[in-house]
Amino acid sequence: MKTIKPYIQVIGYLLSVHLICLLYLSICRLLFCAANLPTEGVDWSLLPMSLLIGVKFDNLIACYVSALPSIIVPAWALCSRHRSNYPQLMNRVIKAVVYYYAITYSILLFVHVANARYYHFFDNHLNIGVTEWFGFVGDTAGLLFGDKVNLIFLGIAIVIIALYIWSITAVTRRFADRWQTSDKFGSIQYVWCFVLTILLWGAVFCGIRGSFQRYPLDTSFAYFCDDPFYNKLGINPVFNLEKSFEYNSIKIPAFITAIDEQEATAYVQHELAIKPIDPLRPLLREGSVHRCIEGTPNVVLVFMESMTADNLERKGNGEWLTPFLRSLRDKSIYWSNCYSTGTHTNNGIVGVHYGFVPNFAKSIMNGNTNIYTGLPYFLKRNGYENICFITGNPQYDSMNSFWRDNHIHRIYSLYDYEPGAAVNNYGVPDSYLFDYGLRKLDEYSQQGKPFFASFLTISNHGPYVVPKAYEVRAENPEQQVIAYADDVLRMFIDSAQNTDWGQNTLFVLVADHGTNLPCPYEMVLSHNHIPVYIFGAGVEPEHVVQPASQTDIWPTVLSMLGIEYTNNCTGIDILNESRRYAFFVSDNHLGVSDGEYFWCYGLQTQRECLYRIGSEDNILPRESERAADMRRFGLNMQRVNLMAIDKKWTAPLE
Repeated sequence: MKTIKPYIQVIGYLLSVHLICLLYLSICRLLFCAANLPTEGVDWSLLPMSLLIGVKFDNLIACYVSALPSIIVPAWALCSRHRSNYPQLMNRVIKAVVYYYAITYSILLFVHVANARYYHFFDNHLNIGVTEWFGFVGDTAGLLFGDKVNLIFLGIAIVIIALYIWSITAVTRRFADRWQTSDKFGSIQYVWCFVLTILLWGAVFCGIRGSFQRYPLDTSFAYFCDDPFYNKLGINPVFNLEKSFEYNSIKIPAFITAIDEQEATAYVQHELAIKPIDPLRPLLREGSVHRCIEGTPNVVLVFMESMTADNLERKGNGEWLTPFLRSLRDKSIYWSNCYSTGTHTNNGIVGVHYGFVPNFAKSIMNGNTNIYTGLPYFLKRNGYENICFITGNPQYDSMNSFWRDNHIHRIYSLYDYEPGAAVNNYGVPDSYLFDYGLRKLDEYSQQGKPFFASFLTISNHGPYVVPKAYEVRAENPEQQVIAYADDVLRMFIDSAQNTDWGQNTLFVLVADHGTNLPCPYEMVLSHNHIPVYIFGAGVEPEHVVQPASQTDIWPTVLSMLGIEYTNNCTGIDILNESRRYAFFVSDNHLGVSDGEYFWCYGLQTQRECLYRIGSEDNILPRESERAADMRRFGLNMQRVNLMAIDKKWTAPLE
């Protein structure tokens, strides 16, 4: 009797492998959950739904992978069914399928495990931003393998991949003896097989679409509650990577370009009281100059790696982690309500030095970068020697070429330090950097001209290298290294101010960006909320509470120095001008804050939220007018900011 049982076994094999793939993707999601669980523990009312949503996203990725075998294997089975060596032919194609799944899922599972660790640092799934690391293989390898916890996750990935390959191999062996010969299919059997094939292909297509609704599955489908962690838990990291590549292919996000250029420009000009001096550059205006420092002081700018403002309120073993920075608030012009332009060092460099906010996940320094004015440009025009000190490789983030193109005379880096001084892949520790910098600044001070020196610290960035003396300061390396960074900074400032040149120097301390701390918001505010200090050279202490941005630093410093300049960005002299809000980005979020309220919008989720800072509730439904005002501010400011970069309004006029 003719039967289609052998063909049903083929379909059954494909479904079995597909289910195994979903099982291992779910295991990775549980690993992700365990590695990043909020401090308050599991919310059992939200976890089951989040995991179910995760299966939907995992199934989409699994269907993409299964699409090719689902086309080839059934077609092969039907075409070879009449052959006498049918079992051998089937085993041959199935062997190829096993290799295909093994290779594909080894990559996918590794990405899933890596994502569990990545999320710990960035409160976000892997995205297009990680491709910026590929050009710096050595540095990236040092970052990954220099952290013992990363090595643990690498080991977990290897175990999961090995178990997965064992599982599909075992299933394949069980089906291998079922490719039995039988009578040739008749017309009826071929019709039924054709129907089953169409149903299989239809199921795969529906799985790839991910939804039976009008629109295919998108990131926003994962959002079902007000808790950011459980909303993000369901998103597949490979899906998120693919979506971020899709967004990155667009020069400026569609929701930004949808805003009319002229209307946005008029809004920004009104909001910042801009009176343009060039019709072709609508942001360009005469800078605000209110000299408050006599003479021509040096300027020393220190980027404090990952120093979120929240660190000033953290303790370790009952003591403040940052006693120096806490005490400095009363001795300087302290900006308590300032926000970094982005969440990466290259964002901070451009934001502080040149006054521009990045285009979300796109590096603002790599590639054919713009030429900027900003702090180094105007200091150079006024006779300053511009130098930078970094701990590691100057090629990382294209710092070497970018800075040299943008008015920095000399970059001191790992190439200049003693052999063996580096303690990890990011180079020398902060203490070595500052000691070396002090010696060099002593030399520059003898040349009879003022200098501008930028320092990029790194110790507060994993993999952490904590000196023994600081291991008693807190329970874990992440907190211990904050205490170390604070103490080393104190010693540097004390030493500098005891020199002749240091008594004639304006010091600026600013974080390049914040860090990922537990946060109930859709966008992690601690990643952008940073401290800023300006002191020295006769500066009167002041507490600036109005919202501020890294982009405000260079106009403010030039104004204090009494240096005439033209301003071509959305930054302002924060001591003499005002802004209602600060706007800033992460890789895939736009944020706006006035220090009391925080509005954010997700590029991929198309979800916006409004919070009163300190409260976990999304109050957007009952504060719609406030949300609309903050939305309008953020969208228009980012529209004009990105337009200025795109049209190269960043460059000097001459």
